[in-house]
Parts: sequence; structure tokens; C-alpha cells
Amino acid sequence: MSATKFRVWFGSVEASEDDLARIEEIEVTQEMDKFWEARLRMTMCIDDKGRWQHRPDSRAKPFSRVRIELDPGSGAFVPLIDGPVSQFESKLDSQPGRSTATFAVRDDSVFLNREDGTEVFRDKKDSEVADSVLRSIDQIASTRIEPTQATHPITTRRGTQMLFLGELARANERHVYVLPGPERGASIGCFLPDPKKPSGALPTLVLIGDERNLGDATITEDSESPERSVAHSLSLSGGQLASVTASADDLEIEANRPAVAADQAPSRLLPPADALREDVKEAAQGKAKQAGYAYRLASSVIPGCYAACLTPYVKVKIECGDTPYSGNYLISKVVHRITPSLYSQSFEATSDGSTAVPDSPVAQVPGGGLSLSFSASVGVF
Repeated sequence: MSATKFRVWFGSVEASEDDLARIEEIEVTQEMDKFWEARLRMTMCIDDKGRWQHRPDSRAKPFSRVRIELDPGSGAFVPLIDGPVSQFESKLDSQPGRSTATFAVRDDSVFLNREDGTEVFRDKKDSEVADSVLRSIDQIASTRIEPTQATHPITTRRGTQMLFLGELARANERHVYVLPGPERGASIGCFLPDPKKPSGALPTLVLIGDERNLGDATITEDSESPERSVAHSLSLSGGQLASVTASADDLEIEANRPAVAADQAPSRLLPPADALREDVKEAAQGKAKQAGYAYRLASSVIPGCYAACLTPYVKVKIECGDTPYSGNYLISKVVHRITPSLYSQSFEATSDGSTAVPDSPVAQVPGGGLSLSFSASVGVF
């Protein structure tokens, strides 16, 4: 595993060695169903004539582009974010070496959330509508779409494009988001469901043993989360009222044991805004699936022991020793922290099931230990 490296672009210009030397910290927060944001903090100083040097407005303008890439030790750079500057913060201090300028950068999905409007789509599938809306933004150069089945006579957008796409995603058991592309200023618009299995792109995360790369792990098992999602719809053509019920038992779960039995899950109605279609089956299934993610894991990667960048919307295998909590998890949030001397990753992930294991003491393995605390949450150290 080679050394960690990072590089930054301001617009089309790569940051110079002097620029990189003035970077104190970069924090990139990536979270499912939310804007991704990077905060880049750089030093400022005063010259011998009392003038501020390296002011933020001298390096970037509002909505100018910043791209951050990282090589975690694999030998290949991975884009963490590519988008417009949305905020500046200047912290001025009369003491030498204590003044800083911070840039807040967001992903290109912000351009989908700037204009309210009304738009009508006729005789199109929801996936075709999503593809058309995503491609209407100049900064989105390509799309990744999983096709939907039904063709709708009329689909109407009211509000911003991002709000509309979110409604389409919930109605079709999908997420809508924008990823940084392989080239600067060429982002990728996505309209995709949760992956069923790990892709193999991320190495296994291990808590104990010789291959250990996790510092700790806290697993919360929320027994109130799983539900039976109920939706009612009225057919305008036939005048019939249809009801759909979906639960975790009706869906494929990742492991062999759900958090609670189906008869213990409460019944919840689909929100009215998500039950506007005549066929609400996928919307009910999507809500039941999201509610079924009853296991939530929070952890951090040991710096220098994992040659990959974690990212949301991807599944990864996590091994917590001989416990029910080992299995495949969907990454929901990652915080990347980069300083001149250290790169660290902390993350959150979810799972919809656990694995049955024998009721026997956990063997101690060289390289780490494991202790379990059975209460409202389980702490793994």
C-alpha cells in the first residue's frame, strides 16, 4: 500500500504546491439522499504592508468549481466531490498564523434545486422522465438509470427538479443523486435502487484479526423500525380502491434473520405525497425496504490500513467476528478528513438482517478483541 495523496482543482487549474501547502484540512461529507459537501480550510496571512494575502475571493468566486481527488494508497485517484462553491468563511485574527479561509463546495445536484417550475411529460416511463430531467443540467454529462416498467399518460413536475426527482425515486424504490465523474465538470446523474450485493470494488472491512482495518464499531438494532407499509390508491379509470401491503418478509433481506417477525411490525400508511399513483406497489415496497434497515453501524477506518475510499449507495462486507452483526452493509454516510499528515474515514452503514450464530463465547483473536453490551444498542470495541 503506497502513501496517500490528494489533489485539488480550482476551476480548470490544478492547485499549486503553494496552494496545497496552505491547506490545513479538507472534510468531505457524503450522505445518501442529501447534498454532498466539502469544506476546505486554507491559511491566510498579512504582508509587511498590512494587506491580507490569499483571501478566499482571490482564489474562487461564488459557483466557481472545485474538484477534490484522493489516492488512498491504491495508486489511482478517486474523485470525492466536483461542484460549485456555495459558501465562503473568513476567520480573521490579529495573531500571526491564526487566520483562515474556508470554502464550502457542494455537488452538482444543487443545480437541480434552484428553479421552481411546472413541466408536463406525456407517455413516458418514470425512468425516462428522470433521465430527461437529469440531462437538462449542463454540469451532468451522463446518467446511470435503471429502467422502470409502467408508462404514464401524464407526469407533472411542480416545484424544483430535485424535489420532483425525489418524488419519482420514492415512487419507484430508487434514489436520485449526482456523482463526480471521471473528468472535471462532467458529473453523473443516478436514478438507481439499492444494490443487492457488494460490487467487489471495496475490500472487506474487518474488526478483529490479522487483517483488521476498523478501529471500532457501534451497532444499533432498532426493533421499532421495520414496518408493514400500507398504501391505498383509487383507479380513475375503473373507480376501484386498491390496497397494497409490503413488509420486510415480502422482500429479500441481506442475512437470514430479520430484526423482528412480521407479526410484530407495526402498520404504517404511505404518506399522501407518495401515494398519488394508481399503482403504488413499488412505493410501498420502497418504504418497507427503507424501514427494514433496522441495523445501523457506525465505525472508522484505521488510517493507512485500507487502500480504498468508501462511498454511499454501495454495499460492503463487514466482519465483526463471530457475532450476528457480520454481513453485507449499505453505506449511508462517509466523512473523509484530509490533512497534510493524515487521511481518515468514518462512516455509517445499514443492514436489514443479522446472521444466527451459536450461543457460545467469542474466541479471542490476535490483533484485537470484542466485547458486547446488550442494551438499547450494542457496542463493539
